[in-house]
Amino acid sequence: MLVKSGELVDRDLEWVALARFVERRQGLAVVYGPRRVGKSFLLDALCEAAGGYRYQSIAGSAATQLADFGRALGEWLGAGALGLEGWADALERLTRLDAPFVALDELPYLTEVTPELPSLFQRYVDDAAGPPLILAGSALSAMSDLVEAQEPLYGRAGAVVVPAPLVGADLAALWGTRDPLGALWVDAALGGLPGYRPLIAPPGPERDVWMTEEVLAPGSPLLDAAEADLANVPEMQALRGVYRAILAAIAAGERTFSSISRVAGLPSGALSRPLTALQQAGLVERVVDPLRARRDRYDLADPHLRFWLAILAPNRSRLQAGGAAEVWARVGETTWPSHVLGPRWEAVARAHIARGGEEDIGPVDVVGVTTVSDRARRRSHEVDLLAVRDGRVVAVGEAKLRALGPADLDRLLRIRDLLGAPDASLVLASATGVEPEVLDHPDLIAIKPADIYG
Repeated sequence: MLVKSGELVDRDLEWVALARFVERRQGLAVVYGPRRVGKSFLLDALCEAAGGYRYQSIAGSAATQLADFGRALGEWLGAGALGLEGWADALERLTRLDAPFVALDELPYLTEVTPELPSLFQRYVDDAAGPPLILAGSALSAMSDLVEAQEPLYGRAGAVVVPAPLVGADLAALWGTRDPLGALWVDAALGGLPGYRPLIAPPGPERDVWMTEEVLAPGSPLLDAAEADLANVPEMQALRGVYRAILAAIAAGERTFSSISRVAGLPSGALSRPLTALQQAGLVERVVDPLRARRDRYDLADPHLRFWLAILAPNRSRLQAGGAAEVWARVGETTWPSHVLGPRWEAVARAHIARGGEEDIGPVDVVGVTTVSDRARRRSHEVDLLAVRDGRVVAVGEAKLRALGPADLDRLLRIRDLLGAPDASLVLASATGVEPEVLDHPDLIAIKPADIYG
């Protein structure tokens, strides 16, 4: 097995899959994930370990792209720029290479201009005359479609690798912080994308200072990062205003289909298609309701996109003029906890349970949110965390930034009774702390940032 570089944080599963692909000389692998998730870094590490070649595709005309590929390939071979007659010629040249693999990165740049490329790749892979191909890219829908049924490359990929943003202790390790709450701030503002790490210093003891001097500084690369990312999503090019309205509604705290429709100003019949497109593009994720069909909620898949929509975009001109301290004084106690940090903590707590992070709960089938009707008290209870295994509720929970105590435990006990799940664990996930007087309850699981970020 190829030895993984010590510079790679986590990525054990991805490395094993790609190393096995290289060692078996399988014909095709597909690697895709959001921008800045570390795909190119992973492929470079694979090239260093195995001796392969990675080509970084460029945007442009077909002639420009072909010339650039000929130049890059010729330089790698030490033969000078190669004059290529077309992509069929380029792939024929690859068959003469003695290399463990060739990776074509940011492939959607090429397929957008030359749509016949997947068919040419099909022929190349089927002929099995040259190095195996690794096709990589950030346009999630375009990359996942490569291996879908009815597509030329269907059934040919020996490995499909989707690196995910780093979470928990891996995220803290990436940023070199031992402050769990600081790691949660990084998670909420930037998410677990390794590509931000070279651009921003890690938070110190004064997290507010980090926010104003690093994240919100006038020269911060974050001020326009999400805007640039959205511009590179093909799904956003048509009906741009509609998609932005949907994203803004979710960032503002609207989670249900009906509330998103209302705030975005779209009839319910006109919302389904763009909302589905945003999910396929990896911008929106569905948070299931394990108890009720078609009552799922929606969230932004990228934490930094939420942060950008809620704080950076509305204040960009002031931030660019050096007003970080002023903006933070206005949003640091309002928008930041209510629209960014709080929702992220809820999502992190659910993901922690879904990953099996609590032994007392064990593996679960699904973790989501729900609403429980309490007719006797003429009210309903919003449940931040509901875990189900084999159709049975195994955990109900509350996830909040504030300290959680006896009143919160009593509410969970009531919800558990209403659900008819007397053996379900009771989860109090607090970013501040759980009050000592409830910690001795036999069914209680208390979760704090240190339990997640190590």
